[in-house]
Amino acid sequence: MAGSRPAHAPEFDPWPEARRRVLGLLDTPAPLLVVADFDGTLAPITRDPLATRILPAGRRALRLLARLAAERPEQLRLAVLSGRTALDVAGRVRVGRIEYLGNHGLEGGRLPARTRAEKLIVEVDPSLERHVQPAALLGRSVAERLGEPDWLFVEVKGPSVAFHFRQAPDPDEAVARVDAAIAAVGAAGEAGPTGFGELERFEGRRVIEFRPRGAGGKGATLRRLIERERPGTVLVLGDDRSDAEAFRVLAEERTRGRLHGLAVAVHGAVETPPEVVEAADLLLPSPRDAAAVLNALARAASVRLTA
Repeated sequence: MAGSRPAHAPEFDPWPEARRRVLGLLDTPAPLLVVADFDGTLAPITRDPLATRILPAGRRALRLLARLAAERPEQLRLAVLSGRTALDVAGRVRVGRIEYLGNHGLEGGRLPARTRAEKLIVEVDPSLERHVQPAALLGRSVAERLGEPDWLFVEVKGPSVAFHFRQAPDPDEAVARVDAAIAAVGAAGEAGPTGFGELERFEGRRVIEFRPRGAGGKGATLRRLIERERPGTVLVLGDDRSDAEAFRVLAEERTRGRLHGLAVAVHGAVETPPEVVEAADLLLPSPRDAAAVLNALARAASVRLTA
């Protein structure tokens, strides 16, 4: 019977304890499914979303894990699950033999070995196509109403759109201004007669995002992965509210005795949403620590699975 998550929020674990708990997953039922977020987890958060780069140590860990997963799929599975588009995150990670799930899992594809990230074939649910135009219109209209300020980065992602304000001098004022512009666009019907009403608001670390209502986020995506992969154990790493959704799904599955697993939150900043800390089993101070943990897991798995 798998254990459930403690009711209290965990404290920061020293490195030896973090390493022990993560490596302990190799002693639980296989396959082990590893699901990692990108921004704030594999890569440090940057003021400019276009400047974000994966840490070299994180890339090395993913390369080894991807090779092991390809050689021993009955023991190990691997996915990168990001709010970015699948092509964007694949282009920043650039590791083959990984499943890249973008837009919180609304799209994705597996990058073959020795294939350029730009060649990733991305699959999107056809039922979401009707949201593509309203999302693009919403993004463009909000930017225009705000006068296209330097601090705003509008990320149009097919059926969804994200408004990043990490560079705003006053984040609280930025949220108010973005929300006011969104409300004005909705009142004017600029996103189409029904399209805007079918987009649901989500807020993350200095980003406001609109996704198709009912399409689900990382929690729903993790459920689909668990149903498809049938893992015995799951390791999830993330840092934002969308990752907390996945953490809670993992906790539910463990409570029901369906699998073992660990939810790892990468803290890294005072702006980390409290629900992320509350839903996690283990806290790591920064993406560098996440990379170190993944490298330790990859090396230990390499010894175990190739012995």
